[in-house]
Amino acid sequence: MNVSTVSQHSVFLVNEPGALKKFVSILYEAGLDIIGIASDIRYEAAVVKFVTSGPDGGDKTTQLIIKNGYTSVKTDVICVQTISHPGAMSKISEILGDNKINITTIYGSAMEGQPARLFLVVDDLEKTLEVLGSYRGDL
Repeated sequence: MNVSTVSQHSVFLVNEPGALKKFVSILYEAGLDIIGIASDIRYEAAVVKFVTSGPDGGDKTTQLIIKNGYTSVKTDVICVQTISHPGAMSKISEILGDNKINITTIYGSAMEGQPARLFLVVDDLEKTLEVLGSYRGDL
């Protein structure tokens, strides 16, 4: 299991056909790869949360978003990379819950036996890094 901190951006988009295509095209043309994405739609607005790859801590992504007139909020989140298997998410939830760490947002992708990547917004980033980083069980 690999645990790290990455930058998540939350961008506000109009809830209409083509809005997401237009936005992600800007990232693609700049050479940024979206490695995690989730959205929440409320009436006429959408909040799209995403993580891009790269070592710049999201700074390139932030500059690009602002340059193109979008409103964004950048948040540090936990990225957990492991091999997916039944019970992995249950174990991560158990470890964090037992350590009184609250998960406020989670998204990711996993197929049994394949690499999995989960993104967690938590109420205590440093404690989460410590707890998951020191875990030596099977994940």
